[in-house]
Amino acid sequence: MALLGEMRRRNIFKVSLAYAIVSWLIVQVADILLPLFNAPQWIVQTLVLMLILFFPISALLSWAYELTPEGFKATADVDRTQSITVKTGKKLNHVVIVLLSLAALFLGLDNYVFQAEIQPTPDVAYRQSIAVLPFTNRSEAEESAEFFTDGVHDGLLTRLAHISDLHVISHTSVMSYRGTTLKLREIGAELGVGSILEGSVQRDSDAIRINVQLIDAQTDERIWADTYERALNAANVFALQSEISATIAGALEANLSDAEQARLEMVSTENLDALDAYFVGKLRVANRTEPSLRKAIEAFGRATELDPQFAAAWAGLAEAWLELPGRSTNTDPQRIRRRASSAAIRAINLSPELSDAQAALGWHLLLHNYDWQGAEAAFRRALHIEPTNINALHWYSRLLSWQAKHTDAIAAARFALSTDPLSPLTRINMSYILMDAKAWDEALNVADGLMSQGIYPSLLVNTWVGTLRSARTDVSTDMLTQWAAATARDPEAAAVVNALVMRRQSEDVPVSIDHALIDRLMISNELAELQAALGNADATLDALEATLQSGTGSSSLLSMKINPS
Repeated sequence: MALLGEMRRRNIFKVSLAYAIVSWLIVQVADILLPLFNAPQWIVQTLVLMLILFFPISALLSWAYELTPEGFKATADVDRTQSITVKTGKKLNHVVIVLLSLAALFLGLDNYVFQAEIQPTPDVAYRQSIAVLPFTNRSEAEESAEFFTDGVHDGLLTRLAHISDLHVISHTSVMSYRGTTLKLREIGAELGVGSILEGSVQRDSDAIRINVQLIDAQTDERIWADTYERALNAANVFALQSEISATIAGALEANLSDAEQARLEMVSTENLDALDAYFVGKLRVANRTEPSLRKAIEAFGRATELDPQFAAAWAGLAEAWLELPGRSTNTDPQRIRRRASSAAIRAINLSPELSDAQAALGWHLLLHNYDWQGAEAAFRRALHIEPTNINALHWYSRLLSWQAKHTDAIAAARFALSTDPLSPLTRINMSYILMDAKAWDEALNVADGLMSQGIYPSLLVNTWVGTLRSARTDVSTDMLTQWAAATARDPEAAAVVNALVMRRQSEDVPVSIDHALIDRLMISNELAELQAALGNADATLDALEATLQSGTGSSSLLSMKINPS
């Protein structure tokens, strides 16, 4: 009892209580603020451990020392008759009351203010990642039935991608599951999604019917299902896509802003024939081959003729023109530049809130006008409207990379990869971004993994260019030859060029190249890179100047800031 009385006299309990309240407040504030700075969890853990260790020390100090009018003194040296521990205790009472009030205030704010915006639970957040599997065509066996079904599917994907709370796997990746025998759990695991939408489309002469069901990819349980039927016209196709998207958002507890709701309700055209042509163009442009791009240009052109106000068709036309030069040796750069510019500007004027239009405009401004600021503004706008727009992510990552913002470029490319994980184009872009960042080994690993699955001409030639920049042509001696064979060029000329590059690397003296050999290989955009690798400074500058004058969008020009050549 005497010990307890002495502890009370020396204010041990009050000091300990004050210390405990202050420690609790410090931990709570740290728990809120440190995540804002991406601080690792061990900082909070270390802080808690230190506060616990110092608790007995504070109690011992309260026992051993006493506050006097002259400051802190050892308790043994203070005359009992001169002690002011009673006054100190009263002050500590006030301190404890203030600290308790602060703690109560913090608890109130934490419960009713900080938690006002409730974050989704892990299950809800996981469910909000969704894959929409290819719809089954239930229509009669007419030529355009498959295009119509796939077009409805693609349009629904685009609308869902406008909802920022959802992470939607892109069209190319989900289309690889057409006719799959995999179970939904396996598909969900492969794509990293929590929800899967299945559906079918039936188009009659006067009606459209869409059956859909939303499945939990972990449990195989049905979240929601419904059947929609409307009279067949373009406005109703868009209305059905909008209604289904909004219902999915509600089922997955995704919030819809007013702007997102407005975008869901957009009606791009009321001309059904124009919509049919647009659906054909969308599926053709996604294949990224010269024949498919030319067919896409034809389809989008027909859509814009049928409805000159069809902004999405103009955006698709711009994309097809922009992609054609990289897949064809028989193009007029100035004509393509004019066509792409006209289509992109027309799309933007008709619909500034169309993500595809902003993305196409940005790529045109960068490739053809070297307008870095205008291009970046367009890409940012596209991604604000549709965060998972694959074209915008690809092209924006290239812009960032060429500006030497490699960390941001790699992040954009990886996000595109998470959205479209099975697309070769997404992985090809990833290899380019890594090459720009001089992460040669990782870039070559990505490229090798793709080339083991098939021949991708653009990947072959661009990886070869990357090995020129890194002086590692020894690992790609056959890439140029494969590219030449795959693009109807001269493989023998490619073999001679490779031998010249190897000679330059071994002898470390400039090596000239015959113009007839260049003509046989039909190298244009890559000529400056080749001349630089061969050590021909004047020829390199001449090639860059010729590329600039031609009006083509050349990566050799755009990458000059980061290009080690």
